[in-house]
Amino acid sequence: MIANTHYQLGDDQPKGDPWREDRLGFAPFAEQLSKVIANLRVPNGYVIGLHGQWGSGKSTVLNFVNAYLKKHNDGTAIESDKIETIDFRPWIVAGHQDLISVFFKVLSENLGPRDGWWTRRWKQVVRLFRGTSDNLIDLVATIGVTIDHTGGIASRAAGTVAKKSLGGLIDRFLANPSLQSTYEILKIQLAGSSRRFLVTIDDLDRLEDDEVKSIMRMVKTVGRLPNVTYLLAYDRAIVSTALDGAAGRVGPRFAEKIVQQEVELPNPSKNALLTILDEEIGFVTSSSDDSTRWVYIVRDGVHRWIKSPRDVLRLSNALKFSWSALEGEIDPQDLLAMEGVRLFDDVAFNWVRENRDFLFGEGRFQMADDDVKKSIVSDLKERLHDNTRSQVLRVLTVLFPQAGKWLEDRNFFGGETFVDVVKRRGVGSAPGYDAFFGLHPSADAIPKSVVDAVVSNMDNSDEIERVIRSYFGKQNSRGELMVGKLLDELRTRYQGRNPAVPTQALLDAIFRVGEDVLGIDGPNQAFALSPRAQISFLIGDMMEQWGPADAGEQLVKAFQKSLSAVFCADIYVDRGRELGVFDSQSNEKAEITIEDFNRLGEHVIQLIKHSAESGTLANSPFYYNIARSWAHLGDADDAKKWLAHGMLESAEFMAKVGRGLTGHTVGTKTPEYSMRDMPDPQLYDLSLLIEAGKNHIATSNLSSDQRALIAEIVLGSERLASRTPKSPPDSENQSEYV
Repeated sequence: MIANTHYQLGDDQPKGDPWREDRLGFAPFAEQLSKVIANLRVPNGYVIGLHGQWGSGKSTVLNFVNAYLKKHNDGTAIESDKIETIDFRPWIVAGHQDLISVFFKVLSENLGPRDGWWTRRWKQVVRLFRGTSDNLIDLVATIGVTIDHTGGIASRAAGTVAKKSLGGLIDRFLANPSLQSTYEILKIQLAGSSRRFLVTIDDLDRLEDDEVKSIMRMVKTVGRLPNVTYLLAYDRAIVSTALDGAAGRVGPRFAEKIVQQEVELPNPSKNALLTILDEEIGFVTSSSDDSTRWVYIVRDGVHRWIKSPRDVLRLSNALKFSWSALEGEIDPQDLLAMEGVRLFDDVAFNWVRENRDFLFGEGRFQMADDDVKKSIVSDLKERLHDNTRSQVLRVLTVLFPQAGKWLEDRNFFGGETFVDVVKRRGVGSAPGYDAFFGLHPSADAIPKSVVDAVVSNMDNSDEIERVIRSYFGKQNSRGELMVGKLLDELRTRYQGRNPAVPTQALLDAIFRVGEDVLGIDGPNQAFALSPRAQISFLIGDMMEQWGPADAGEQLVKAFQKSLSAVFCADIYVDRGRELGVFDSQSNEKAEITIEDFNRLGEHVIQLIKHSAESGTLANSPFYYNIARSWAHLGDADDAKKWLAHGMLESAEFMAKVGRGLTGHTVGTKTPEYSMRDMPDPQLYDLSLLIEAGKNHIATSNLSSDQRALIAEIVLGSERLASRTPKSPPDSENQSEYV
């Protein structure tokens, strides 16, 4: 993870400067609207509605209108041409029942001296509501602080805000003759004044239904004053629903009786929204290629999700948050797609979260038939909306190509291989999936940063060896050997698209740790490859990338540096199988030439003989490929004598021999051994196997696993001996082994 990297989360605050902050192209619209308002003469008041969907930028437009009107006022000396603005945001105070009081205060203080007749009338309004249980004076104070910075009565009031029906307050107001007369005088004063006002009321669509009705009732009754223009911002669908109520008749009358002119907020262009998104999440998009999968993510995901500025904000903030936790541990394109699915396709997101076993073929889906898998996906398809089903399924197919044939049926576009998903740590790999839902690298997987560090040090055999050895002895929560998972991760770098270029340093490091890897005893799991198999496959993948012209030479260099007879013999036998030397029925592709194979043999036989003479050969974790290599290279008798002597002398030695002569069950708590094939008579004598085995069972201190293994060698050898025609005893040869 990159240190000292900071991502600034965006906010939902509306913009206020149309000359510097107009990223969505609203400025021309706001400027024209401000000109219309400045030119309007409204002797009986006027109400304009600005409709736009929730989160589409209405507040920004209101701010821009106010900014243009301020510029208009600054540019004229004629008082009657100026527009005084009152910006009212009712949602910031619970209850919203004080609009009458606020208007009286603001308008009266603008029309006359503060210590005059209007101030006295204002105090009457305050006294009217001071005794009520709803603490209206405190509510007035809260909004007064927002719009009145003169230190007036409302600004000095303080306390908590309570909620009360505005309708009741309006009724009380209209029932008070003194206040009615004050209201009428105010209308006369406004009609005769050269002052004009614009009252903007924003975010009506944030209010509760009864609060929307209260605000609209106020605007329709006591709020309609001469030379006062209202500009209301709302989402028509939300406000109409609030006004319709149970009767279903108020809504249509709303536009006709209250709002005299409704204008539509222009939709920001898709290009403008995507440009802003690109600027906000450039840490992801700057490195995105133009692959088919990226095209599908953009076309079927991003373009569908991003409809408003708020959509941009939600997606960019979500991505910044998750990327700060998962940077370098998950593919950034997949992270973008998953955050989009989470925010905008919740049905699909919940399905992905609930069906991990299906997506990775684990649990009950390891052996499930097609009908079971189809039923899982059918449930998702039924829950998706008809208009977006195909697009949602395509995004999921891009993320989980291994499930594509179930998600898209005949429309499956093929996608990438699972190896490529694993290489880039996509969410379609188990480590990527677990990292996303855990918001941290999966404890059951090798961190991608570790794999990337090895890949970036492919010419440093010491560093590669250090990293591999650091995982010896470690298991994850599922009992899987972590060194095997690291080797598997390295394997993927040489598979799929754009495979890595193998290096001699990596091969040398593998040979340094090879014997220790062969000696690892791991859990007896049915579906997990052993580290021995993983390291063999890794070398094979590297050989394939080098090609026969170079692979043999690289392998010879590694053999010449190695001191491990068992590991070199193991790799030698692998290459021999590919060439048909040890298995004439093998269909494996030969990765090296026969000439290079023979060169490997020269080094292998030297290592074997030297290790046998020094006594270190017996320390090898098993002997099967040592014996095969020894016999193939022309010294079968020496190999047979060495094996016979060791089996007679040591139960541990015989158990190691037995690992090459038996098979065992996988997935069971303890392995169960079986011996079916006849041991190579060049190397093994059935009677000696029986004799040595019985002796160790009777006299040696054996582990339960060693006892089970040696017992099967005895029983298996007896079965095979009973099927073998007896031959004249060769006393001379027999005496050599006994």
